[in-house]
Amino acid sequence: MGSLFKGARVSKVLVIDASYKNVASALDTVFEQFPLDVRGKSVLVKPNILGPYPPERHVNTSPAVVEAVVKRLVSAGGKVTVSDNPGVLGYGAIEESARVSGILDASMGTFSNMATEVKLVKLPGKNIEVNVSREALESDVLVSLPKFKTHLLTGLTGAIKNSFGFVVGGEKTMLHRRFPGMRVFSEMLVNIYRLKVPDIVIMDGIVGMQGNGPTGKSLYPVGKILASDNGVALDAVMAHMMGMKPHKNAMLDYANQQGLGEIDVSRIDISGDATVLDNFHLPILMKSGMISTRLINPFFPRRDHPVFEVDKESCTACGRCGDLCPGGAITSGGKPPGYDYSKCVSCYCCMELCPMQAITLRDGFLARIHRRFWK
Repeated sequence: MGSLFKGARVSKVLVIDASYKNVASALDTVFEQFPLDVRGKSVLVKPNILGPYPPERHVNTSPAVVEAVVKRLVSAGGKVTVSDNPGVLGYGAIEESARVSGILDASMGTFSNMATEVKLVKLPGKNIEVNVSREALESDVLVSLPKFKTHLLTGLTGAIKNSFGFVVGGEKTMLHRRFPGMRVFSEMLVNIYRLKVPDIVIMDGIVGMQGNGPTGKSLYPVGKILASDNGVALDAVMAHMMGMKPHKNAMLDYANQQGLGEIDVSRIDISGDATVLDNFHLPILMKSGMISTRLINPFFPRRDHPVFEVDKESCTACGRCGDLCPGGAITSGGKPPGYDYSKCVSCYCCMELCPMQAITLRDGFLARIHRRFWK
């Protein structure tokens, strides 16, 4: 789909028809186009494990994809470790997330908690230090396995966002407090990503997630495996397929400005069908962003500050939302939890990490206008 200026390397993204029964066949194409020399090398496979969600919810990378990738890399002589550090409390919770998601078994004995050994590093371009997984930084080869999903805060989750798992322990909470808001948080994510850029990205797009991801209940049968040796270009193609304009996404735009990848899909060599998906639903806050706010802001300064609704039947009063809230805005232990919106930093962690998916976002003012007149 077009090319860059003469002499520049053109990013290539594969979009392969696939099902969970023929992942191995799709990987034949991936590694033919993007060969990796892994023999005798340490290989970190980084799936997207958000929490203890079973495979049928399609919140995490499918265990079918993880297992097929592990088998391929082990057979090629790689010293494989499958590892992640989801935003849950304690080592036991991390292993439980891997077990429930099916990724523990799919790892074939190679799973580990990447937060076991850490290294304090300074974020590129930021006067801040953060504890990052030493295993991630020092692996010879990094294979990223993100999921084709939307995200309320950043618009989408993919290769760039998947690297947030490198940040360990309570550091994620600190970063949410330190970088509140979509743009500054998106830029921080890019700076985490560039600490260790993946050698290859293989995205589980067989069953995607639309609407208010990344733990929503609205699934979409995309039927694709996406792959590239440039995660930014791959994320741009995913955004395009979702119906977004990549250059209007703060995370992708900043990554492109930093020289990390092409986001103009006309300048990316796309092999396969990357047609915009029919009737794919974007997150609520992206819909509201389609409407000019210049005249509305003075009268509704908090027009799209999130307001959450809790399904009392689904809520088990586990307290996780309160324990993990970066702003300390949630009083947990009751049904439903209580919110102090003056402390809310709009990170959506409560929605993202609720194991029962009991927390949803109420439409904001502009989102309701958009739905009324444009849908």
